[in-house]
Amino acid sequence: MPGDARERNEALFREVNERIEDVGTTLAPDDEPMLFLCECDDTHCLEKVSATRVEYEAIRAVATHFVVLPGHEDPGVEHVVQQTERFLVVEKEGQAAHEAQEDDPRET
Repeated sequence: MPGDARERNEALFREVNERIEDVGTTLAPDDEPMLFLCECDDTHCLEKVSATRVEYEAIRAVATHFVVLPGHEDPGVEHVVQQTERFLVVEKEGQAAHEAQEDDPRET
């Protein structure tokens, strides 16, 4: 389990987004935008990110990648690997990357 509030926030929102995607598989086509929670480390952020299930799956294919809104990236622990008009994909670095891999809800 993640140690500090920022890590817990990211892990919780990633888990919620996994559930949103699960529900979306029965309700929305793969290429239709859905609303996911911003997976940034701001414990007060409750903003939504518009992404298709295909886009979200591509992001989640790498345990250290998170979907965040522009301006929500934290250069102290991550760097931007992709930018769209709707969202950024950030990759965790160092200890944050290790924790993201360990806390990945898809890894059992």
